[in-house]
Amino acid sequence: MAAARQPSRSERSERSAVIHTELDQAAAMINSMHASVLTRVIEARVWNLHRDIDGFSALRDWLVSTFDFHTRTAADLAAIARTSAKFTALTEAATSGAARIDTVAAAARRLDQTRALRIYAKTPYRKPVPSPFDAAVTCPTPEHLIAQWCQHTTVKDLHTHLDELEAALDAGEALLDGLGQQSLQRLDLVETATGMWHLDGLLTADTGAMFAKLLTTAVPPPRADETDQDGALPAAANRRAEALHQMLTVYANDPTAPKRHGQTCHLNLSVDADTLQGKNTGRVPMLEGKPISVAKARLLACEARVIPSVFDYATGEAIELGRAMRLPTVALRRKLELEQPQGCPQETVSQVRFRR
Repeated sequence: MAAARQPSRSERSERSAVIHTELDQAAAMINSMHASVLTRVIEARVWNLHRDIDGFSALRDWLVSTFDFHTRTAADLAAIARTSAKFTALTEAATSGAARIDTVAAAARRLDQTRALRIYAKTPYRKPVPSPFDAAVTCPTPEHLIAQWCQHTTVKDLHTHLDELEAALDAGEALLDGLGQQSLQRLDLVETATGMWHLDGLLTADTGAMFAKLLTTAVPPPRADETDQDGALPAAANRRAEALHQMLTVYANDPTAPKRHGQTCHLNLSVDADTLQGKNTGRVPMLEGKPISVAKARLLACEARVIPSVFDYATGEAIELGRAMRLPTVALRRKLELEQPQGCPQETVSQVRFRR
């Protein structure tokens, strides 16, 4: 049987040209569609439709849950829409289709997260400067110049350019003389697709020193029995993460801690006793509205403040809500011990049991 003939170079070049044309057309259509979608997302944000009509506080969650957008695309659209009032030049580049949403979203995030870059971007040039990519285009502000980078370069090149700008600002070479550490500090916390959280930030000297000191004191030093099979102690980064968890736990249970809506940083775990015992109830434990495993629910329940509540599973209605503490307070217990140092009379105990 004769071997299949290999296509010639000219045939491969022709096929490549066809594929390039089709993919270029597809990319242009996708970018045009993203620009149209972004316009509507900005409109929805201005009218608060995602919150008031559909009940979503976050634009990204609204796009993913209501319209089944890909998480990354939804995040980029939300990032631009959320900052559209601040960065009008970047928004125009995205809604007009001149720049891809991923590059504009990357620029919007960097400017929004870095105060020095944000202020610099909105400060007009004394004289408009020409675009390095098109001499016919002039840029009245650094934001317009960054929009040009979004239109003509990749996300990687854009970040390189912004890194250079940020370094120049840190060295005091631009317009922000005297900008203090306090105005530059930031802390970003983003949930990843795996359920883990990414923490990134920039702290002032005193805040960073206090945080570092607290991370070393929140948990005891590693013991010899904590080594792994190779005899290595837990990595410092893992111990710092554990220390942060301990700090949050202490804060959550501190009655003097500042509260919002009556709560600190407690997480709400909803699970019934039968499910927690491993019975086949058809229900799953929920942590902050998200399903978790029974094993994780048991682990959390061991250190949780249990608030007994009665629900009608058919309607989802809370019939009765309990309290975190059913036992007397320290003051009440001291009062009872002073009044009845020998304990409650037997008839009183029987009456209490009967009432229960």
